[in-house]
Order: sequence, then C-alpha cells, then structure tokens
Amino acid sequence: MAGTSKATDTPAPRVLARAAHENLGEFEQRVRRRPGLGGAAACLVILVVALNFLVNGPDNVWGRGVVVVGLLTVATWGYVWFRRVRGGLYLFSEGFVDAAGRRVVSVAWSRIRSIEGQKTQFAIGSLPAGSAFAYEVAFTSQVADHEPVWRFNTTYSDVRGLARLISRRSGVPVTGLTDPYQL
Repeated sequence: MAGTSKATDTPAPRVLARAAHENLGEFEQRVRRRPGLGGAAACLVILVVALNFLVNGPDNVWGRGVVVVGLLTVATWGYVWFRRVRGGLYLFSEGFVDAAGRRVVSVAWSRIRSIEGQKTQFAIGSLPAGSAFAYEVAFTSQVADHEPVWRFNTTYSDVRGLARLISRRSGVPVTGLTDPYQL
C-alpha cells in the first residue's frame, strides 16, 4: 500500500555502531517494548476532561489552562511512548544492546555477574495499590571496577523468557523471584 510502512527489526545505526565497538558479534533478534496501558488510560481520561473543558468549560484563564496543560500532557506522553516503542533490546551473538530514547546500554554475555528478579508492592495506607516486577542484571563495567545495574521490566514482551535467554547465554542463574505474574 502506498503511504504505509512496516516496522522493521533491523537495528538503528547507533545500535549497530555500539555493538561493533563492543565486539558483540552478529545481530540475531529484536525484543520489542510495549506501551504501558496505565499511561494510555490516564492520557485518555486527561484528553476527555480537556476536550470537555474546551467545549463546555468556563471561558476564563482556568478553563483555558486546563485545556492547554491537558493537551500538552497528552502530547508529551505520546512523544515518549513512540520513542520507547521504537527502541528495544537487540540480541547479538556475544551480548545485547538496549536502546530506548537516547539511552543505549550494551553488555557482553561474559560481563554479566548476576540476574535477580524483584517485585515491588505499592500501597495507599494499608490497601494494596499495585506492584511492579523487574529483573536486575549486574555486570562488570569496562570503564571501572564497579558493577553497574541494568533493569528490564514487563514493558518487554515475554520478560520471563528474556530473563531465561540472558541466563542461558551468560551462564548466570536467575535468583530472587522468577515469575512476574505470581501473586
């Protein structure tokens, strides 16, 4: 079809340059990020309120302020969402490169020291309000002798499978919680 383009899994030039600089080998696959549904729902609510103020709201500074701030919030979230979804985790034969927005992190399989699953519970008072799950991958830095940490969470499709793949390739077992969907 004219005017449409298909999303490609080919790494961006900056990802390929980083992988070549780190000697990560040949590109194998891309693990996509998915947008957060909570942010999309919040933006939809903000958009409905802002448009309601635009049509039915008071014709004063406060009404116009609600419309402007609401539309700016939705536009900013949309921009961040598209930048996040365009990136992803690029797996190479000797390591991976994570690209999201301006951030580019590259790690060779041989530098990984630990992989730990962590679940964080959120509460309002004593009522549970939600939880977040992430894996922390600690690795040795090439610049200094400290261990930086890279986190990946459920914004990646099949996060549990991704943790297993990183564990298998690096030879480092996954510790801590291993199931992001357990109660």
